[in-house]
Amino acid sequence: MAERKATNKYYPPDWDPSKGSINTYGGQHPLRDRARKLDQGILIVRFELPYNIWCNGCNNPIGMGVRYNAEKKKIGNYYSTAILSFRMKCHLCDNWFEIHTNPKNATYDIAGGARKKVEDFTAEDNETIEIDTPEEFERRANDKFARLEHVEQDAIKAKSGATVLTRLQRLNDRQWSDPYALSQKLRKEFRADKKAKAKEVAECKAVADRVGFAFSILPESESDRVGSKRIEFEDAEKARMERKLMDIKTGGLFSGVRASRTGNGRSSGALVKSRSTTDSKGLSAGSTVAQNLASAVRANTRLQLDPFLAGSTLKPSPAASQKMSLSASRQAPPAKAPLVDYGNDDSESD
Repeated sequence: MAERKATNKYYPPDWDPSKGSINTYGGQHPLRDRARKLDQGILIVRFELPYNIWCNGCNNPIGMGVRYNAEKKKIGNYYSTAILSFRMKCHLCDNWFEIHTNPKNATYDIAGGARKKVEDFTAEDNETIEIDTPEEFERRANDKFARLEHVEQDAIKAKSGATVLTRLQRLNDRQWSDPYALSQKLRKEFRADKKAKAKEVAECKAVADRVGFAFSILPESESDRVGSKRIEFEDAEKARMERKLMDIKTGGLFSGVRASRTGNGRSSGALVKSRSTTDSKGLSAGSTVAQNLASAVRANTRLQLDPFLAGSTLKPSPAASQKMSLSASRQAPPAKAPLVDYGNDDSESD
């Protein structure tokens, strides 16, 4: 860094290379302000927290990776490896905390001023493969069967210990290997579902139209079937409804009504048959009477309109006489209309 800062900088006129570097000539350390405590064995360095900690001064959490200007110095040795101390000030308060290196365990230890945030996770929680112990390594190195067993177990562990994202990626690659076939399958299921829903709507609308409801009816569900089966009727009401349903299915349209109105012991079938016979006879007799009445009315009308026939005596034919006698025997003849009196010649002369 000193060489970079000295490049293209000001050189005093009385300086020459024989007098040493620019830093030596100017009386400055190459590290500038970082070496202000170098006489105490302290060097200012940029230190990054190796894990999450809690500050004992303000009791605030400080996350892993936060950087500080720390005072670095050597405090001992582990064999030939130096043990270093890093002392820094909290950026949230005036508290100082110190962290030491631990070459034996390849970790960092907090010497004071803070405490480590305990976050212990197993290999299963981290979705990683658990590292075997040194004893296990030695056993596998000396035992071939243990080595073979370890290979099989590692294969199973690697397959089951894959991350969730990896499993989803494999599943996605397997399912979407043919996007066209899958899209066709989805569209086919959608069309079938659409037709089923349209059929349900049509059935509900038909029921509403048949009953005469102005609102829509929901489709039948399993709860409706169960609820209808739980309805219980009284014995008398249930018997009456079953008998009425049986009469509707087996009998005629008016057979039940006519049978209920009869008070004698005849069967409903005989009663219906006799009624039908009587009705047919009455209908034929009524038609004959109506024809005779029409003939009589036409004859009387003709007598009223024709003055020459009024004074004469009309003799009906034998067939007409027979019809008139038959109608007179079955029904009283209608009242004869009075003949019109046109007078005589004397009255006309007057």
